[in-house]
Amino acid sequence: MYYTKYRPQKFSEMKHTNEYAELMAKQVQSGKTAHAYLLVGPRGTGKTTVARILAKSLNCSKLKANGDPCDKCSNCVSIKEGSFIDLIEIDAASNRGIDDIRDLKDKIRLAPTMGKNKVYIIDEVHMLTTEAFNALLKTLEEPPSKTTFILCTTEEHKVPATIKSRCQTFKFKRPTIKQIVAVLKEVAQGEDIKISEDDLTKIAEASMGDYRGASVLLEQVHEGDVNVDTLLSLSSKKKYVECVGYLLDSKVSNALDIVSEVYHEGIDLYVWVGELLKYLRTMLFIKSGVSDAMTDVTAEVLEEVEEQAKKVNTKWLVRATNILLEAHKNIRSSFIPQLPVEIAVVEICSKDSGSEDFKKDKTPEDSPTSIGSRGKGITLSKEEETTVEFTKTKKGIVSGVKKVVKSEVSVKSVKNDKPLVPFKDVKSKWEKFVKDSKELNHSLTALLNLCKPVDVEGKFVVVEVFYPFHKERLESARTRKLIEGLSDSVFGQPLSFKCVLSDEKPKKLKKSELEALTDLNVIVPSGVDGKSIIEAFDGGLPIVG
Repeated sequence: MYYTKYRPQKFSEMKHTNEYAELMAKQVQSGKTAHAYLLVGPRGTGKTTVARILAKSLNCSKLKANGDPCDKCSNCVSIKEGSFIDLIEIDAASNRGIDDIRDLKDKIRLAPTMGKNKVYIIDEVHMLTTEAFNALLKTLEEPPSKTTFILCTTEEHKVPATIKSRCQTFKFKRPTIKQIVAVLKEVAQGEDIKISEDDLTKIAEASMGDYRGASVLLEQVHEGDVNVDTLLSLSSKKKYVECVGYLLDSKVSNALDIVSEVYHEGIDLYVWVGELLKYLRTMLFIKSGVSDAMTDVTAEVLEEVEEQAKKVNTKWLVRATNILLEAHKNIRSSFIPQLPVEIAVVEICSKDSGSEDFKKDKTPEDSPTSIGSRGKGITLSKEEETTVEFTKTKKGIVSGVKKVVKSEVSVKSVKNDKPLVPFKDVKSKWEKFVKDSKELNHSLTALLNLCKPVDVEGKFVVVEVFYPFHKERLESARTRKLIEGLSDSVFGQPLSFKCVLSDEKPKKLKKSELEALTDLNVIVPSGVDGKSIIEAFDGGLPIVG
């Protein structure tokens, strides 16, 4: 493999400008190295490479003045070939238990056999168990003389603070496109590969700041004798930029073409969508004003992401990310792998789902607003709900499911319009309103008995309630539909409720009133299997705030 064949063997050979690699060389030069290091950074940025160079420098018999190992003495050659007894590399992903660390602690007491220092490199250290970390603590704090620990991880947040406090932490940054191209040029020259700088740039962009990944891609291009665009176009960041652009413009067919192209080219959709989610995550960080250090892309990619992030607001990003997250979970279990992704694309682009409302920052007049000073936290927006058809009979009102429709409440009409029904009419007919509700739902009746109307604002009846859960239940979309239909029958207008909490001390509910506040009291229309409906709702909607 190219990435092992052309791995840097000295600090000075590191092409990636990294102040920490230079600092290590100076420590070796001055003889003031630490007993434990924690190397943190994304995959393929040179953590393990630097760890091995440090191990060579600590054991080199002909150390150079700048801190570089000579790479020619027996110790350096043994480390390079992987046969140096005093360099112990541990993969914490497969050796993560307390027994593995105890075995390490028993052997660490032995003096170096071949070289001047024993070096332990623990890769993916964040994979160790809590017990293993605890067992390692004392050893890290007071290791035997001539022993150095080098811990490497891609996920610093998973490493306990107690471990970090015992190590010198060096953070490795992603290389730029130019730095990766410089490395690829040397590899291409060494392998006598004829390839243009434009193609090397495309490979560097597709690697997303990963030296190792870039070398692997170059080897695929050379060994497979294929066109760079054919191999890389679908996995490069430009394809993600293009796909997000289509989603923003609601170009469903174009976005679906990309999904189809990815699938038919044999690229794993699960991985591809995962990378797309990373791209959206980066946009979300930028929109939220988070530091560049939190983003997982190169500086060049970051510029392009920032440009695209200007065209969208945070709400759209959150919505699109949630939809794609759900699709990502379903890809593996779907009989048609691309179907969850295709549904997600259609949903994101769908105007009916309100996607247009999320794309541009809204003006104060257009944005959802809390209504009235007494109804804090109430917002109005488009919703898709099941409507209920109401018909009058001699005995009262009978309800039945009709169809799914979209309802929209105008914020301006609530603020500016006069009451649709005079408050005195609502007050005089309130008893009948509560009585007729028994034919719909006993839970609703119980709720209405525990509140009282105090005002009418536009198409909203302001009602005073004692408990937060009353407010929650009465303002739910399901209850609102029942109330609108019932009020249309009693008051002649489809009024909704806006609840405010009473300043009075809440009265204690009776047992019968508590029992009434469940869905076991729903009146089921004739011809419908009542048992299945009750089992579905389980009579257990929450009754506490």
